[in-house]
Amino acid sequence: MLSLLVLGVLVAHPPLPPPDFSGLPPWAPQNPIEANRSVLFAPPLMMPRGDWGLTFALDYSSAIELYSSGGRGVTLDAELGRFQVWLTRRIDDQWFVFGQVQIQGAYDGFMDRFLNWYHSLLGVPYIARELRPINKYVYSVTYERGRTIEYGPVDLGIGDSRIGVGRMLGNHAQVLLVLGLPTSTAPGYRAGTLQTGLILMGEAPLLPFATVSGSIGVGFTPKTGTLAAYENTFFASFSGGTRIRLSWRNFIYANLFVQTPPFHDTALRPMDLVDFSIDFGWMYRIDPRTELWVGVVEDPFPDGPALDVAFRFGIRTAF
Repeated sequence: MLSLLVLGVLVAHPPLPPPDFSGLPPWAPQNPIEANRSVLFAPPLMMPRGDWGLTFALDYSSAIELYSSGGRGVTLDAELGRFQVWLTRRIDDQWFVFGQVQIQGAYDGFMDRFLNWYHSLLGVPYIARELRPINKYVYSVTYERGRTIEYGPVDLGIGDSRIGVGRMLGNHAQVLLVLGLPTSTAPGYRAGTLQTGLILMGEAPLLPFATVSGSIGVGFTPKTGTLAAYENTFFASFSGGTRIRLSWRNFIYANLFVQTPPFHDTALRPMDLVDFSIDFGWMYRIDPRTELWVGVVEDPFPDGPALDVAFRFGIRTAF
């Protein structure tokens, strides 16, 4: 996989000078089916260029899951908003600490007609959207013996948080120890327990105008809640992508994120299958320490827990 290739290149390649631009935007799953169960994410190199690093990221997405089998079923039709703030503090040339807080919400939304047009323009049929009412929220899971859990819309409020410590491995790789804190109180949109993760990430400047990034992660989340019998506790993630410089200020990027299933034996594909997500977009460098991005996350594997589509806006800086 690309993440393993990047890490292998970093081991085998002679020492490389750091690029004059940083890597990819951070991405973490947003679908609550998956996000509640794992703290893993696709990180950039997180050591700030100054003493502090600060990132603001807004993700607004559409989730649509409509699946039933043998009397069981899952329906998730919602628009999900998330605003994250990441803060990183340099300890010395090798060590740093970081934290992330977020506010989130889940709504009826307003994008369904636009998304239907968008899918028709691409020639991609989306049967679930054709079967669901326009801009009508629902989130329910029907499991054994016809028992059903329903989660209502969520007003804007605090989501789960992350804290962690990282160590640089030379100029182009890092290892992160991540703890997920159960700070959300919204039913259906919270982990409800402490989560842990370990992520190894590398970034190889193979060409003067391009970097290739990859990560591998392992995580653990205890079972909790009504569906505990079906929850997986150990997780693995992989990411790999590239950032290409078009000019001193303008870049394009693409990043693939893969994560193992959040559940098992539910007989519901959106819960039992792997997440494949592709994050791609444009980045603009304001100055050597500050840049912004505009991106889209797409789901190339609609049966899994990835989002239908997410629209991304973010800015990061160092000081």
